[in-house]
Amino acid sequence: MDERFPLQYQIACIVLTALFVWSFSVAREPRQWRRLFQSTFSKAQEFSVNKNKVIDESLKKWGILIAMVFLVIDVACFVAGVTYSDRMQAQRMSADDWYHLDEQNKLQGGSSSSLGQKSLP
Repeated sequence: MDERFPLQYQIACIVLTALFVWSFSVAREPRQWRRLFQSTFSKAQEFSVNKNKVIDESLKKWGILIAMVFLVIDVACFVAGVTYSDRMQAQRMSADDWYHLDEQNKLQGGSSSSLGQKSLP
C-alpha cells in the first residue's frame, strides 16, 4: 500500500475545509445565521435587540475561534497526508538500513566539512 496521499487524509481535508469555510462564514455574517436559526428552531418570543446583539457578538467571537481550530487541524492533516509515504518508508527500514544510512550521511557530511576547513586560511 504505497499511496502518495491516502484517501483517509483526502476525505478528512475535504471535510475539515468545508467546516472551516462554514464556521468562518458564520463568524463573518452572524446576523444572517442567527436569524435563520431563530426562524427555524425558536418559538415566537419577544423581540430583544440587545439580546440579539449579544448573540451576534458571541457568534462572531466563537465562530472565528472555531474556524481557526478547524484550519489548524486541516493543515496538520494535509501535512500528514503529504508526508505519509516518507513516514511509512522510514517505518519499514530495518536497523541495518538505518545504520547504513547514518554511515552514508556521516561520509557525505565529513567530506563537505573537510573541504570547508581546507579553504580557510
